[in-house]
Amino acid sequence: AAEGAHLGERIAEEEDDALAIQESRSILDRACEVYQPIRQLRWHYRSRHESLIAFSNHQFYDQNLILFPSPEKESSNLGVKFNLIENGVYSSRSNRPEADRIVSAIIAHMANCPNESLGIVTLNSTQRDLIEDLFDAQRKKDPLVEAYILKWVAVHEPFFIKNLETVQGDERDCIFISFTFGRDSNGSFHQRFGPINGVDGHRRLNVLFTRAKLRTEV
Repeated sequence: AAEGAHLGERIAEEEDDALAIQESRSILDRACEVYQPIRQLRWHYRSRHESLIAFSNHQFYDQNLILFPSPEKESSNLGVKFNLIENGVYSSRSNRPEADRIVSAIIAHMANCPNESLGIVTLNSTQRDLIEDLFDAQRKKDPLVEAYILKWVAVHEPFFIKNLETVQGDERDCIFISFTFGRDSNGSFHQRFGPINGVDGHRRLNVLFTRAKLRTEV
């Protein structure tokens, strides 16, 4: 019975992800079919540190993007940062320890970096919903959080929590990525990464990796 339930959960997850991919075909894909010949931008305009675009430039653009070198190779405020969640557990399409850590990081960012806009991206909708619920519970306790949210709404870069399929077109000073996936309670790590495993998974990764202007926190 347990194996059947696990199989059913896996099938449902794969069906949800397939539907998400089918419904989230980009406007750019459609435009490329209509407007020929295709012309691409050569200058990367968004990132203020070259590490924020270096991976995508190598993997997706064949080093064709012209980058502005950053005057600060190592900076606490710029570039890509990695935060290990040692006690993370992936269960029922979510990772509660990671969600708790991200919510704490959101609150700290809003208190300590009020002049940097912020967006959160998760790798599936279940983790997004969990982070939203946990954040809403904390939001009511801290007036600085509400002040931060109102400030960035007023300048049209509102704080957001989105899953991978809905983040295209957004950019913020700082992006937190909730990797979401990880070992389960038995220590097993299943190589199923939702839409990323699909035929257009590389495009979604490219979108994910290029949202930040100042800093990406993984």
